Amino acid sequence: MFDAATQSDLFNEFISPGVISEIRARSKLFDQIRKDWEQIEPHGEFATQKLLMAGSQSNRAASNSSYPMAAESDPAKSRVYVKRAQMFSLHFDGIALEAAERMGTPISPMEFEKKGIFVSISDDLSRQLMSDGSGRIARANGAGVATATLTVDHPFYADATKFIKKKRVIDVYLGAVQEVDSVEVDSQDSITQVTLKSAQSWTDDAWILNEDIYTAATGLGKGEMMGLMGIIDDGDPPVPHSAGLQGLDVATYPDWAAYVDTNSGVTRPLVEDLFIQMLQGTELYAMTDVIMVSLGVFRVWYSLLTSYKTLPNTKVMWGGWSGLPFIYDGREIPVVSERFVPDGMAMALSNENLIMHVLNPNLITWEKGDASNILQKVANKNEYVSEGHFFGNLGTGLRAGFGRIEDLQEP
Repeated sequence: MFDAATQSDLFNEFISPGVISEIRARSKLFDQIRKDWEQIEPHGEFATQKLLMAGSQSNRAASNSSYPMAAESDPAKSRVYVKRAQMFSLHFDGIALEAAERMGTPISPMEFEKKGIFVSISDDLSRQLMSDGSGRIARANGAGVATATLTVDHPFYADATKFIKKKRVIDVYLGAVQEVDSVEVDSQDSITQVTLKSAQSWTDDAWILNEDIYTAATGLGKGEMMGLMGIIDDGDPPVPHSAGLQGLDVATYPDWAAYVDTNSGVTRPLVEDLFIQMLQGTELYAMTDVIMVSLGVFRVWYSLLTSYKTLPNTKVMWGGWSGLPFIYDGREIPVVSERFVPDGMAMALSNENLIMHVLNPNLITWEKGDASNILQKVANKNEYVSEGHFFGNLGTGLRAGFGRIEDLQEP
C-alpha cells in the first residue's frame, strides 16, 4: 500500500483541496469569509479581540483656548474559542486502493466523492456558519412515547428536516436533560417527519442536535462553531453562549447588539424601504458588502427588479460578491441568495468585521497513526480508514455592523 510520504501528498494535494473546493462551491459565505490563524493565542485555545464599546467624547468647539478634558474610550475584550468544527472519517476498500496504485495513480478523487462525504462535510459547515452556535437542528413537534416516528418543526425553516438526513445520528435534549442518546435516522418521510432506527421517547419542544454536540457552556473544543444567527442578533445567543456572544452579554454592553427587524412572526411584503432601514441601522458602524437572502426572498427581489425594468440580469461586484443589484447611497450592493439563509430573511454583512479563526492555514488536518500513515488498516479486514478534522470558529469585532430582517413573504 502507499508509503507514508505518498499518503501525505495524496491527502494534502488531492483530498484536502477537494473537500475545500466542495465547501466553497456549496457555500458562498464560506468562500468569502476571511480566514485567520495568527490571532489565535499561543496556547491555541481562543482568539482575543479588543472591542470599542463607547468612544471618547473629549472633543468640542470652544470660545477660549482651553482643550476639553481628556477621556478614554470604553474597551471590552472578547474571546472566540476554537471549536472542533468538523470531525470526519473516510473508509476505503483494500482492493480499490491496490487497483488505484497498480494504475500508477493515487486514489481517484471520484472514489471519495462516491462516498458522499464531501457533500456532507460542506453542508454541515454551511449549516454551522448560518446557525447560532447551539447545535440545534430542529425541535420535536409533540411528545413521543416509545415510538420511532419523530415529528419536528423549526423556528426558521418550513422544511424542518433540512438538517436531519438519512443516516444522521442525533441526540435529543430538553434543557440540560438528554432524552435520546445517539440514535440513527432511518428515513426522511416528509419535511416535518423522520423515522428513527429504534423506538425512543421525548418531550414536546425538546431540541434535536447532532450526536455529541451538546455542551452546557462554551469553551475550547466544546460544541460547534458560532454562526450568523448568533452574531446578527440583538440579544445573547442560546446555550452554550447564553452568557453572551464571545463572553460579552448585552445587558452589560448594550452596544454589543446587531440590527434586527422582525414582524412578530407575521409575514410581510418585501419593499425597498426595509433594506434601506437595515442599511441605515448598520452604516454608523460598518459598510455593508452584501445583502444575503433566502432563495425565496431572492426570487421576490428578482421579480421586483423585473417590474422596475432594472436590468435584472446585471451582475454587480462589491467586496468580492456578485448578485442582483440594490442601489443605496450611490453604491450597488449585491443581493445574494444562500440556500441555508432562514426562510423569509435578509442579512446585511460586513466582510471586514467577520473572521473565521482557524488553527491550520490549510484548514484540514489529517491524523497520522502508526509509522506516520494516514491510512490505518481495519483489524482483520482488507479495509482502511482515515480521519481528519477542522478546528476553528466564527467571530466578529463589531456586532453592530450587521443586520437582519425577518418575516418576509416568499413565493
